Amino acid sequence: MAPRRYKAVLVEFMSFNDTQNYSEDTEFSERSLLRITPETICRGMNMKTFGELSPADDDKPLHARSATLEFAKKAISAFMPRKTVQWDPVRAEGNPTRSEAVNALIKRVKKFEVRREGVQSSARRPIEYDEFIRLLTLVRSQTEKDSVRHLVSSVLTLQ
Repeated sequence: MAPRRYKAVLVEFMSFNDTQNYSEDTEFSERSLLRITPETICRGMNMKTFGELSPADDDKPLHARSATLEFAKKAISAFMPRKTVQWDPVRAEGNPTRSEAVNALIKRVKKFEVRREGVQSSARRPIEYDEFIRLLTLVRSQTEKDSVRHLVSSVLTLQ
């Protein structure tokens, strides 16, 4: 059974692909899942990342990072009928998330990330003033007579 977060990604993709809104509890038939191709996945990922269906080579990813695309790829793949089969472009069957086109798109977005172009990572952020004050108050409120407490308090105060 695929996690619930995966289902939300699949519903979002299928809503984009079929141009109609689906609810979270929609069950997609095997037939509708087999209609998914690497091209439709790339179109959806392009729209999510670049804001257009077929971006130019020099367009920067402004809306999503490679980790977002990798998660979407994994989520869609979890529901595919032939999830372990590599995509065969000649017969047009297999798992479309395992195609060269999808992997090339993710690789392209990663190149922009390495150059620090496009969407900035939200993994790290500066500490907020209120968080700093709460941390400083917590350190100072320790009742132990410990030199580490004074050291940490001093270092934080000098920041």
